[in-house]
Amino acid sequence: MDINCTNNNLNFKALHIANCGNLKLYKITDKSDLNYIKELPQKIKTENLMPNLSKDEYSRWNEMLQYAVDNALTPGNTTYLETYNNKPCGIITFFEDKITELDCICTWPIEFGKKVKFAGQTLFYQLFSDFQKIKGGKKIKLEAITNGPYDTVSKYEKLGFQQTDTLPTKVKMETTAPKVKNTLKNLSNTIEYEETNPEKINLYTELEL
Repeated sequence: MDINCTNNNLNFKALHIANCGNLKLYKITDKSDLNYIKELPQKIKTENLMPNLSKDEYSRWNEMLQYAVDNALTPGNTTYLETYNNKPCGIITFFEDKITELDCICTWPIEFGKKVKFAGQTLFYQLFSDFQKIKGGKKIKLEAITNGPYDTVSKYEKLGFQQTDTLPTKVKMETTAPKVKNTLKNLSNTIEYEETNPEKINLYTELEL
């Protein structure tokens, strides 16, 4: 994967906010950061990263990455970019409120055939941490796809989500504040999450691509 810097403006404002072992989390805080985010779907091709999936499954995976990027561009949404050894490996975007809506989460390998361990759980850890800071936060809602390459419904159930409705290609799910608190406690036993002093960085020059 190769993303070239076509913008010489160095006033990028992405915040490096946490380290989780070899994983790092960056909060997208400015429109200039989105120039980097927008390039990801063109540069990351899941068919070149994971073997033995069907054409439709690759297509759906790539579609979810594009959907995550599109939602990152939505005003008011919170977005985090995740890296492994300074290479992008995941993105999560959501709308924070008392009833928080997870718009999309997408992770991908950086080495052929090797998933990044704890990539998805770490992004959920960040979501849950942000949610707990919302005064009067009640629940988190999401829609789990059922026609993708992996069983997302069971993964979300392990994170405390329950099914509320079934649609043709997705399942609506939600979790409550007490469950979030309990799940976050359990995740802290496996996720090496360490907050950092927020540091403004240039995604193009900071990350190895």
